[in-house]
Amino acid sequence: MAQTTTLNPFCGSCAVLLARPGYDPQRHTETVVDADGHIANVWRSLQADPDEVARWCDWPVNHADLIARKKRLNLNTESLLERLCADDAFFDAKLAGYYIWAASCWIGHGLIRPNQRPHLTAKGMGVHKQAKPPIYDWFRQLSERLRHVRVVCGDWSRVCGGNWQDSNWPTVGMFFDPPYSDKADRDSGLYAVDSLDVAHDVRQWCIERGRRANYRIVLAGYTDEHAELLDHGWTTHQWSAGGGYGNIARNGETRGEKNWHKETLFLSPHCLTGQMGLFD
Repeated sequence: MAQTTTLNPFCGSCAVLLARPGYDPQRHTETVVDADGHIANVWRSLQADPDEVARWCDWPVNHADLIARKKRLNLNTESLLERLCADDAFFDAKLAGYYIWAASCWIGHGLIRPNQRPHLTAKGMGVHKQAKPPIYDWFRQLSERLRHVRVVCGDWSRVCGGNWQDSNWPTVGMFFDPPYSDKADRDSGLYAVDSLDVAHDVRQWCIERGRRANYRIVLAGYTDEHAELLDHGWTTHQWSAGGGYGNIARNGETRGEKNWHKETLFLSPHCLTGQMGLFD
């Protein structure tokens, strides 16, 4: 039975991990990086008391509540990771519920935008979609799904240094979704942990590791950010994004039309694009 390890150094809300088809804990070992402790708190809370997390998520979308709850999350962000590391039994189910609820109201970087309105397109996201089974059952299942996921605190380099990946695994899958770089013509401070140049560092890492036959790497970003990868045998899959960062206005000018069709997934030369999964 083939064994693979997959790493998501910029896991955000872990939407990519949770949407993974054909997950098999006997074959797949998953690792994510959590920069500020919110994901660790969510997962610790889900293990300890998924019903309590669900109770704070079971809340209608309301702009006033979104502002208040994001304020509470941001007030606790600086100390959260420290408390998690200091006490092995510590978790805050209320903050965990707020985090999932707020992320479902808006995309990840909206967490630090205190007055941003809720997501209004389609039916919503996360817990605000029409969910089956009911939310309490769903959270118990979510707790089980995350049982074998490994979480590393810090930045992306904590899991990308050295050669431990290919020294221990026949196949290494990597999914990178770093903050948009300075080439995206955006404001700084959009993300809870932000950087305008980390995407460039990630791209250079991808160029080097992408040459190795046992690496399957996907890098998400705008087309013009990472076009250099095409010179190294990478391929692309483009898609059109509605809403999100592309619709954030600066100086009264909306960027939605400008960035609508720029979203791109860059696939390393050894990714598998047939019937098998990318990382199998």
